[in-house]
Amino acid sequence: MSVWGTACAFTRPVLYDVTVAPAEITPNADGDNDVTVITYHIGKTALVTITFERTDGESAGERYVWRENALRSPGRYEGWFSGVVNDRMIPNGTYRVIIEATPVDRDGRPTGDTVRAEASLVIRDADTQMPEILNLDVSPRVFTPNRDGIDDRVTISYWLAKDVDRLEVYLLGPDGETYPVPEDKIHEPKAAGPHIHDYDGGVDLGAEPPPDGEYTVVVEAQDRVGNRVVATDTLRIEQGGVPRVAITRHDVIFNTDAVVLGETIFFTTTVTNIGNVPVRTHGPEPGTIYTTRENYNNKNEPISDGSFRLGLDFEGNLTHNGRAYPFRWQLGRDDELYIDPITGEKYLMPGQTVTVWGGLTILDLPPREEPAFWIGLIHENVEVVENRIGNTYIRISAPITETESQTP
Repeated sequence: MSVWGTACAFTRPVLYDVTVAPAEITPNADGDNDVTVITYHIGKTALVTITFERTDGESAGERYVWRENALRSPGRYEGWFSGVVNDRMIPNGTYRVIIEATPVDRDGRPTGDTVRAEASLVIRDADTQMPEILNLDVSPRVFTPNRDGIDDRVTISYWLAKDVDRLEVYLLGPDGETYPVPEDKIHEPKAAGPHIHDYDGGVDLGAEPPPDGEYTVVVEAQDRVGNRVVATDTLRIEQGGVPRVAITRHDVIFNTDAVVLGETIFFTTTVTNIGNVPVRTHGPEPGTIYTTRENYNNKNEPISDGSFRLGLDFEGNLTHNGRAYPFRWQLGRDDELYIDPITGEKYLMPGQTVTVWGGLTILDLPPREEPAFWIGLIHENVEVVENRIGNTYIRISAPITETESQTP
């Protein structure tokens, strides 16, 4: 629908040849009359404002500014309008489309009077339901992504009121940097209903997490017609980083190359926290002696997810039904470690080196006469960080009885 005549070729007014077509739209993403095209020509550099003013019903006179003081150089322009202003579908009704152009100089200063054109637009059957984000929750509020098994993951949950076309979940840092959160792996990511995001800061893949600090958790949802909503919550990151520990003496020392039943094999090595975050560890302390009929559970020190310990194992370890590294020790003595005054958890601090030693008393003959013994650095229920270090063959024999020692 043309609402402004073509200007004389020699005058080139500020605003001319304005059309709004079609004059009625049904913006509900069904593919039929979802948008109207607003076309206009600018004859001189100008600031353009496009406003929709309601002309019917109790809301008559309500105005929605779609474009405000947009700088336009001479030329032809098209604006595709889907009924959405400021991320929200405007109500069904009849509207006056007002296009205003004010000529300006290079510095944006007005050089003439504002020129105005008007047209009519009807909006009906619009999808005005907003894609609400309900019950956004972040837990825990303090997140320590360092794979120590304590608050290593954060759960971001919410409810979508309707299906959406675009969904983004991310952390916004104090410096404006954004950090994406992986999509919901349990539910259809953009479907109406509950959603749960599991976030580890990338540490599980060996990546450095976002820096420690205060963050805003942002959830953005937009439906097919352009209705858009944003929900936010807060999260604090502390002690973030990838844990890195190393056996610093790969020439692990075993005290002997031969024992008889009832004797004890000892080992000694050193371990260093080569990363930038504390690593959690737990007992028993270095110096503890096991028997081949025991394991860490007998010392009341079961596996603790995310904790680091040093372990001892050997070939033919049948007593423990294939359990890897059944004999484990804490990385350092209690008096060497940082002990959290609230939780009692023990930590080897960044840059710290400790000596770890222990013993294993042999009570049963293994299948092989000379099995290999070795140690390993274990990140419990995560990975064996260093495996089969200091591989040493030790002969094991039964004690010689008095009868066996007699010569004929």
